[in-house]
Amino acid sequence: MKVLTVLNNWKVVNAPQDCRRSGKEFLKSFSPILLLFYIKGVDISSNPWGESNKSKKHILLKIFIQIGNMFVSVFPVVFQLLWVLILPMKKIEGPLLLVFVIQISSYYFIRKSQNKIGQILKILNRISHQLQCNTDYRKRKTAIYVFCIVMYSICVAYLYTYFCSERRIIDQEYLKNYTLSRGFSKLSENCLPLLRDFAVSFYTLGNSILIIGTTACYTFLCVQMRCLFLHITKHIRSVKGEDNACQLLNAYDDLADVLCNIDDIFSYIVFVLVVSSMAGLFRTIYSLIFLQQTHFEFCIPYWFSGIYYSIVLLSVIFSASEAVQAGKLARELIVSLPGFLPLRYMELKKIVRRNLKREIVLTLWKTYTIDRSLLFSALGTLATYGILIATLGNVQS
Repeated sequence: MKVLTVLNNWKVVNAPQDCRRSGKEFLKSFSPILLLFYIKGVDISSNPWGESNKSKKHILLKIFIQIGNMFVSVFPVVFQLLWVLILPMKKIEGPLLLVFVIQISSYYFIRKSQNKIGQILKILNRISHQLQCNTDYRKRKTAIYVFCIVMYSICVAYLYTYFCSERRIIDQEYLKNYTLSRGFSKLSENCLPLLRDFAVSFYTLGNSILIIGTTACYTFLCVQMRCLFLHITKHIRSVKGEDNACQLLNAYDDLADVLCNIDDIFSYIVFVLVVSSMAGLFRTIYSLIFLQQTHFEFCIPYWFSGIYYSIVLLSVIFSASEAVQAGKLARELIVSLPGFLPLRYMELKKIVRRNLKREIVLTLWKTYTIDRSLLFSALGTLATYGILIATLGNVQS
């Protein structure tokens, strides 16, 4: 046993060596996500690459990564606007343009908040250490690796099936004919088809890294918040003394602050994830239902796209809703905590009232509360607008 000195006026406690090691493992469990952010030019302050490498080569590498990411982000957007103007299936290409634009805005928002994200990770690491939370962070790190690898594998599978699909052949022929018939005789007939392939490849392999990293970061931050809230809930039910009660109150107060900061940083980013996922699902569902194609190969890329966006949507909604539910449960037990210690009832009551000023909530861009019903609302919106657009299309035809 070693003596552990903690901050924020917490009492000095004796923590086992495995708990100290577990506290250090929390930051290491997020290393796959930090690596994805680093590839996209987002240097989280708790990232070891951002702390140890300050050489000239590192600075040049960072500049190269930033310039490359700007090109990879802007290139698909510019040409997606061109495809919306040229290609006939505007109901398929239009939602993708919306997705590209709002994802670029979220990228710059993440870069602006990169230091705050690093601070949140350090605070959660400290709280986990102080509460002696016995979570197996090695399994957590494995789960993050699996999540990121599966998501990126879906992107690679989508790109492979796209290049082998009938949809690509149809678009390629249309772009060749468009080039020849509209007076672009100075350009090769393969110019626009090649640009189309490059745009799809850049978005699928490049910009998907940001979506996967952001989704994983928000999901597993919420998972950690849920674990800590449940840990507090468990110990409140078995509280034995004033010191333990004050420690749990301080822990809840810190977690409420962290949850508020997470909502401040990620509310718009999660809004982008939800909206882009719904737009991607709309494109997938519309393509599978309303495009009459006989070949099964035509549908495979849309199935991979649907699976990808469904995972993003479900991960964000379920993790956030579970974290909020665990926080509300801890809040309810915090209210009853003074009753466990009658001799300190009034003193603890004042502390409880001070700590309950913050509302336990996560939102979409500070406008819509995330809970389990959001999933049904999203599905209802997809069905409503899908039927509406399909009906308008039939009327026009």
